[in-house]
Amino acid sequence: MQFYDYIYRDSVIHKLDPRTKILWLLVLSFLVFIVTDKYFVLEIFGIVILTILLSKLPLKSVWNSSKIFIILFTISYIILFSLLLWDFKKGAVEGVFFSIKFLVLILSSIVFAMSTSPRDLMLSLTKMKVPYELAFMLTLAIRFVPVITREINHVIDAQKARAHKIKFSILKPIASMQTFLPILIPTFHLLLIKAFDLSLSIEARAFRAKPRRTYPPRLKFKFKDYVALILLIVVFVYFAGYLSS
Repeated sequence: MQFYDYIYRDSVIHKLDPRTKILWLLVLSFLVFIVTDKYFVLEIFGIVILTILLSKLPLKSVWNSSKIFIILFTISYIILFSLLLWDFKKGAVEGVFFSIKFLVLILSSIVFAMSTSPRDLMLSLTKMKVPYELAFMLTLAIRFVPVITREINHVIDAQKARAHKIKFSILKPIASMQTFLPILIPTFHLLLIKAFDLSLSIEARAFRAKPRRTYPPRLKFKFKDYVALILLIVVFVYFAGYLSS
């Protein structure tokens, strides 16, 4: 399963400057929690779905990366709002729309991570005057998410081959945690080994040896970036007009 892993595609979204996509992510995240009208929330969700289609990303990979959030958030908020409103029908409607707001953030971040090269992301952050060390850590953290997922899957498969059964029960939380310990301990061990190897690799390449760094002229705003920014401004003005009315 490719979880938040970069997938190359010859699409408009992939060719956009990462700074454009960062601004797009911030604007949608801001609007979706400011807007209260359900129809406008659905319109923002539709923009995200359209972006997924334009990015030409494998829908199966997007679904595998977001299904746990879709199922968990939807069920949790339906139960929560049903208990708060004492009405299952209204609680289900409010819970679904509130979960859609979080799904906008999750799907937007998934599209951003899958359509942006880690190298371009780090370069764009440095061009935005983010300190190089911080940009490196953020990029490395995003890059490590699929690595962690793969390691967990490998450990689960190895433990299943040893006839280990994972059981989860709300009524028996301690017993459930005990079944997860044979998964968590080897995973943390493997991740610590990878982190140690990574630190040795960074030191061997003389990280931070010189205070000033140079970068290749890879990123540059192009015509499609300005078009995307204009469309983003139009979307923002459209929803801002609703908020002011």
